[in-house]
Amino acid sequence: MPDDPTLTPELRTQLARFFARAWSDESIRADYARDPRATLAGAGVDWPGELPAPELPDRPDQSIDLESLESSAGGALGTIGTVSCPTGCFSGQTT
Repeated sequence: MPDDPTLTPELRTQLARFFARAWSDESIRADYARDPRATLAGAGVDWPGELPAPELPDRPDQSIDLESLESSAGGALGTIGTVSCPTGCFSGQTT
């Protein structure tokens, strides 16, 4: 697995939109818990096969705009090979 995966802006957007849908839809969260890759694929997220499926982050306490979510998704995904962090990873870092 690469230490610093390069994720396209399109993939970051897809993942951010998926997270937003999952936060508001219990059935998506349940499907993701059972089979993350199939759920991502079914939602149109073209997740790289060589990377583990990302953990579904907790819903933020305050509202968040799509640009911030995309940026956060990129920052968290850049740390996949090193740290699993359910809250601090979505701090707005970019890779």
